[in-house]
Amino acid sequence: MTAKLPVDRLATGGFILLFALAQLVLSFRLNINWDEYFFLSHIYAFEQDRLTTAMQTFYVRPLAWLSWLPGSEADQVVYGRLFMMACEAGSLFCLYRIARRFFGTSEALLAVAAWCGAGFALVHGASFRADPFAGVLMMTSLALLLCERLTLVRGAMAGLLAALGLMVTLKSVFFLPPFLAAFILRGVEEGADRWMLALRHFAVAGCVCIASLAVLWLWHSRGLPAAPMVIAPGKSTTLTSGSLDVLDKVILSQALFPRLPDIAIWFSQSVFLIFLCIAGLWLAFRHICRKHDRALGIALFLFALPLVSLVFYRNAFPYFFPFILLPVALLAAAGASSIIKPLHRITLVAGMAVFVALRLVSSWQIDQSAQREISAAVHEAFPEPVAYIDRNGMLPSFPKSGFFMSTWGTEQYLDGKHPPIADTIRQDQPPLLILNTPLLEDAVLGTSQYGNFRLKAGDSAMLRENYVEHWGPIWVAGKTIDHSADRFEIVLAGTYTLECEGRALIKGRSVQCGSTLALDEGMHSWRGPVAVLRWGRNLPRPDQQPPTAPIYYGF
Repeated sequence: MTAKLPVDRLATGGFILLFALAQLVLSFRLNINWDEYFFLSHIYAFEQDRLTTAMQTFYVRPLAWLSWLPGSEADQVVYGRLFMMACEAGSLFCLYRIARRFFGTSEALLAVAAWCGAGFALVHGASFRADPFAGVLMMTSLALLLCERLTLVRGAMAGLLAALGLMVTLKSVFFLPPFLAAFILRGVEEGADRWMLALRHFAVAGCVCIASLAVLWLWHSRGLPAAPMVIAPGKSTTLTSGSLDVLDKVILSQALFPRLPDIAIWFSQSVFLIFLCIAGLWLAFRHICRKHDRALGIALFLFALPLVSLVFYRNAFPYFFPFILLPVALLAAAGASSIIKPLHRITLVAGMAVFVALRLVSSWQIDQSAQREISAAVHEAFPEPVAYIDRNGMLPSFPKSGFFMSTWGTEQYLDGKHPPIADTIRQDQPPLLILNTPLLEDAVLGTSQYGNFRLKAGDSAMLRENYVEHWGPIWVAGKTIDHSADRFEIVLAGTYTLECEGRALIKGRSVQCGSTLALDEGMHSWRGPVAVLRWGRNLPRPDQQPPTAPIYYGF
């Protein structure tokens, strides 16, 4: 007779499948985070030969195919999320393999379930970012070193995968302690007289990793258009100094726990994973106290060490947690080994299911409707890509002008490390402006949401005086002219539509309201009624009212 599958394994496996189904549904519906648009914009920039920075942009090469797929840019983000779901599944399979190497099947399944049930995993575990891609590369490298018979070929493959992970995102360096744990475990397994054998295989992995990093970096960077890393007008920086600026910002200059609010939310939503990890740490301590199990105990502590990054890493946003918890979840398998009764394990899984269900319900209303409507309206008005200004590259197929308006990017702008927006407008001539951040809303509408954290006065004036509302957050180049004005300045040269009643006299030429005319940069004389000069030839706009839902819902 066929042996029955233990009921706790059935419950755990069922929960993992339901988690995957919920995540799959959300991939098509969930609001697109501003960072996901930014990620896709780099891929388009690479395809259009506009990408000039090699730092942490290697992913554009293996993911270039996304820009070739049919549908809107939002559809392409969804395709990207499905790819990241496959990466997530690969990472969790590697976690299962590693856990199964030291614990039972039920414990390994519970480790995977605990990762799925932790805070931010449902929404951000397969978001369209570098993290899931790098995660599967690093976890596969770890699994090769831990779960397969050591050979020089496997060591070299593990080193290559680790190099690819580091090229995708430098935060992969936080996986170093688990790799050290793998070396310790392999050395002990090989026996006291064969430590040198493990050392040789891991040395091969390390050398291949370093050599591959050098080769991949040179190949990637030399395949991009050359451009100086601009810090301020008239100044430039080297790769080394730019990297040191990044290191100082994300690690060295921050107070302890720089993302404490996000950490607190994660803790409140991850009680089952935390419980199992604490039990795993206790088991690791007990192993260390026993000589014959000491290596496993030390290794478990090393697998937990990536969590220390939360103490100092500035960019530990919600999407970082699923990435950094991939090796840490091995502790959950260790903790699950101390839970003997199947009923207790089923109770844990049921609790995780309740938490995931609540997160699914809370995320359901945070959809993409506003984003898709705005994108469709822009593409209707501008069938061909034009330069534009916005927060993050919400129109990835269009060339974005200006700096990335994250908190960090804005701080750099205020410190003079990015050119003024006024200079960017004069240089790039962007006819399109998307008000998809409070920073731009404040500059154009005077909302004053962030106090002194705002664009410089000259840049705000440039935006207010040279753009007019087109449809909701979509603004286009234009001028609002009062009847008492005798002249106006055009900063963005091009064809404009004159919106008014009657006729107007522009540079001595009589122009019928409703007609179009070409205007060069500079001052133009004016005589006529109150009017609006709007970029383009009667740009179309949707018949319906613009969406009232937020464009972004944060994290």
